Amino acid sequence: MKKFRVSAMILVSVLFLASCSNEVRNIPSGYVGKKLTPSGWDKQILEAGQSDIGQKQDDGTSTQLVLLETTTKTVKEQFMKDDPADKQDHRVKTADQTPLTVDIYVQISVPTDAQIRNSVFAMITPTATKDERVSTISVEDIYTRFARMTIRGKVREIFVKYKDNEDAMKNFGKINAEIAQMIISVVRESKAPFEIVNAQLSNIQEDPTILESKTKLIAATNEVAAIEKVGDAIRKNPYYLEARRLDVLEKIGGKSSSNLVIMDTKNPTTLALPAK
Repeated sequence: MKKFRVSAMILVSVLFLASCSNEVRNIPSGYVGKKLTPSGWDKQILEAGQSDIGQKQDDGTSTQLVLLETTTKTVKEQFMKDDPADKQDHRVKTADQTPLTVDIYVQISVPTDAQIRNSVFAMITPTATKDERVSTISVEDIYTRFARMTIRGKVREIFVKYKDNEDAMKNFGKINAEIAQMIISVVRESKAPFEIVNAQLSNIQEDPTILESKTKLIAATNEVAAIEKVGDAIRKNPYYLEARRLDVLEKIGGKSSSNLVIMDTKNPTTLALPAK
């Protein structure tokens, strides 16, 4: 009997030590988790808190904890020159091929429906973290997988319908409504596992080099107009006309006294005769 009790105590001790060596990971607020075992996904979706993910096996396999972001997230779509992501020019263009820098904000969230969340775990490849046994799926990962490229292409289609920068700016509200409706349609048609909370056109800017050229052209046009206005005023001034006649006569007569200049101050006709 004593031998049996001792064996039972040893077994309990071994099981206790084994359970103590299991690894625990935290599921932070704003996330849910799911265990990916060597044989596939665990059925249960885990809420925020601690989760026991067991031991790493001798063959190197282990249960992974995948975290899914569930907070509402705002994704910024930028159409700009020298994009930090790839250093390429991604600006949109109007009908006259004017390049425009555009910012759009898309606010999205992951539904609470368990079936939809399970589909996200199944379809999106999680991103590794510094912890080899934990990986993540962000809201932006889902957006990129299901909608980003289509939305960016359709934004270009919207802007190219407008003549130029002025036309686009004049129709800012209309373009904003078109973009919002387009994004909702893309998400619906692609059956993306997220919801659109809001979509907003934030900014339209003309290319700085084109804007600078227009500014210089306006300045030059204003300068020419000012010069013409001054010139016209001078030409209508009788004192100016008289001064110009005298200047011309001086050039006709020259420094030599061989020319005789006859001028009638009341008659604009002037004769230059050789002196006798």
